[in-house]
Amino acid sequence: MSFALSTIGSEERGADSLRESQRQPGRVVFFLQGELVPAARARGLAIIPSLQRLGLRCEARVPYPSVYGDTRLPWPLNWPRPLYMPWSFVKRFEDLAELREDDVVVFQRPMTEFPTLMLERRAARGRRTVLDFDDSIFLTPSTERKFRALVSLADHVIAGNNYLAETAGVPGKTTVIPTVVDTDRFCEMPATNGVGKDVVVGWTGSAVGYQYLVAAASGIARALERTGARFRVISNRPPPRALAALRPEFVKWQPQSEIGDLAAIDIGLMPLTDGRQEKGKCAYKLIQYMALGRASVSSPVGANCEVVTSGVDGLFASDDHAWTDHLVRLISDPALRRQMGDRARRRIVEAYSIPSVLPRYMGILKSFSSTHGGVFA
Repeated sequence: MSFALSTIGSEERGADSLRESQRQPGRVVFFLQGELVPAARARGLAIIPSLQRLGLRCEARVPYPSVYGDTRLPWPLNWPRPLYMPWSFVKRFEDLAELREDDVVVFQRPMTEFPTLMLERRAARGRRTVLDFDDSIFLTPSTERKFRALVSLADHVIAGNNYLAETAGVPGKTTVIPTVVDTDRFCEMPATNGVGKDVVVGWTGSAVGYQYLVAAASGIARALERTGARFRVISNRPPPRALAALRPEFVKWQPQSEIGDLAAIDIGLMPLTDGRQEKGKCAYKLIQYMALGRASVSSPVGANCEVVTSGVDGLFASDDHAWTDHLVRLISDPALRRQMGDRARRRIVEAYSIPSVLPRYMGILKSFSSTHGGVFA
């Protein structure tokens, strides 16, 4: 008898909890690609707390492993990453089970790397949906088909830069929201006043981005040789032999030390080649450097041109000679580095900080509420 009473009491408490949940406004549910995926961290996990402080109920759905099959297992168990991707697909089904009809669903890129839209269609059924994307996720026939179908499915599209917004091809329901940083965390930090060997030139990014450093390596190497400055890379893997001329110091990227590691760089680099893939990038490296008050040299490609005003808060290099000349100039002139770094910091606070973009997120969500109730009910 006591067991039966206990069970009934538990069922009543569960029903009360469900009724209370249903009386609350709907949620903004972010489907992110992975805990350590840069886009998920910058465009989801960093934005959610600020929306919550404005009174919205926000939740993140983050699969483990990530949609790319990442795991925290040691080598060699983490080597066959694609074999872990089906696990994240299964995890997504669990996330769909408890969605409410009045939730707003945000897809931060597709929910999986598989060609199907089955999960997105189930999540969108009867709900308002937003597609947020910050990269060229449409470069092969299969990914372009999925991308076009997802754009059609979504009630609103958030693009990370102007090129991506134009590629989406639905201007009536597209808002450009750049990738931003938390400028309280990425606060301005003093750089060295030194010259020559006391200056650290640096780059951060995943190992796939080393190809861009390789393309600019000869110009960078000449500047290092002339000045004696050091070169540092912050990445998930050590640099390839093709970068040996830079004599790079390798720092393994870690989320708990990323800001301190970046602050040890005096001049930040973001070389790119000029292609469709690169035009879709959202200049996150530059934004991080600039938020810390660092001068930068980058390629005038894609969103780099939206973030930097060359000669004011950074410098553009279009060929090897420009890479050499700009770096020699900055390495040799600490006053110029400070001046550009100060302007760079102001630029980020004004246009690439979380407070600067929150009104755009709120505008999208309020447009849903005017016709759908939901998160502001």
